Formats: sequence, C-alpha cells, structure tokens
Amino acid sequence: MCNALTSFSSSSSPLCYVRRQGPPAQSLGVEPVDEAILRAKPRNAEEHVLTRALLIRAITSAAWIVFLTLGVFADELDDGHVTRRDTTMTFMTFVNLDLFNAYACRSSELCFYELNMFSNPSFLWAVGGSIIGQLLVIYFPPLQEVFQTEALPIFDLLKIVILSSSILVLDAIRKKFFSGFCSDSRTGPYISRRRKKRRDGVFRRTGRRSSHTSVSISPSSNGSRRIRSRHAKKPVFAV
Repeated sequence: MCNALTSFSSSSSPLCYVRRQGPPAQSLGVEPVDEAILRAKPRNAEEHVLTRALLIRAITSAAWIVFLTLGVFADELDDGHVTRRDTTMTFMTFVNLDLFNAYACRSSELCFYELNMFSNPSFLWAVGGSIIGQLLVIYFPPLQEVFQTEALPIFDLLKIVILSSSILVLDAIRKKFFSGFCSDSRTGPYISRRRKKRRDGVFRRTGRRSSHTSVSISPSSNGSRRIRSRHAKKPVFAV
C-alpha cells in the first residue's frame, strides 16, 4: 500500500500542486466583499489570525478530502499494483474535491446554494481552466504518458463528481447547524441571503411606517374647529 501511494504521488503531485496553488485559489482573492463585513465593527488587533473556528473548518475539510481520496484509491487498488486507472480515478477525485472546496470557501457564512455563481468571473475562468486541464491530462495521449493516466468512461466521471460534491454538503452542515463552532465572523449568526433580500424587497414595497400621527384642522359651520387624526375613527371637535 505504501509503495502504491508513493508511485501515485510521484506521478501526480506536480500537477496537483500547480492546480491547488494556482488560479482557483488566487481567484478567491478578488471575491466581492459582503456588505455585512463592510458594516461590521473593526477587528480587535489582539485577536489571533488562526482562530479555533478556522482550525475546525480546515481540519474537517482536510479530513474529508483525505478520506474520500484514499477511499477511492483503496477501492480501485485490487491486486496491490498501481494501474493507470487507479492513478486517474484518485487524481480526478482529489482535484475535484479541491475545486468544490474552493467554491465553498467563497463565503464563511453562506452555504453553497446561497452564493451567486456569477458574482466572481475570475473564479469561473479559473475553474473552467482547471476542468479543461483535467480533461487534457486524461484524454490527451501525450499527457497520458507523462502522468500515467487513461481515458475514463462517463459513468466514472459522474461517480467522481458526486463523491467530490459531498464536501459542499459538509460545508453547508457546518454553516447551518454548527455555526457557533465553525464561524468566527463579526457579522453575527448565520443569515440567509435569500431571506434577507426577500425581506428587504417587501420592506421597500410597503414603505416605512411613520411613528408620528398626522393631524389636520379644518373649520366647521358652527365656528368650531374640527381636528381629524389619521389614526382616529371619528373626527374630534374642539371649540
């Protein structure tokens, strides 16, 4: 098993390193800033950069990525010898787990289904380039010889996508049910962006209700003044 892992690492680690440290990770640096963060109070200068919540998120994500990657590798490794299919399946699972994890890291508060997919074009271009690179590695013959990969059928690709996307579910569970342990945001507890937008839309349509009562005074035929309040059912007469 150790020899098999060494063989896989020597053939695929260069591309994995370039992909992980390349455009997908760098594109997160140009992610649009949430308005709630801009309105939050300044960060305490004495707070640690490496917080408990950040460690929990990093450790749980890393553990899930390692678990699925080794699980696929062990499932494909039948006779103890690393084949091209073993290398390809493990490599694709590992790379796609990182891509889905990068998408989840776009926000520390919102789940993946609440994010605007098109708000960061740089991220889309980076992910698109990574996907094209993966397809070239497993379907372009010269790169197949370099990275010891082979073409995969569509069923295997679907299996890889389903397994890799499970990290989005893990991230949603952390943000929705364990925000007290996995979130150190200064913007408060978890708030759904969709519900917030819906609430703001209703508020703009109905308008803000004034707390003051408007009063109108009009003269009467008998010389008295009639005072009408906007909230009163009947006019009030004053001499």
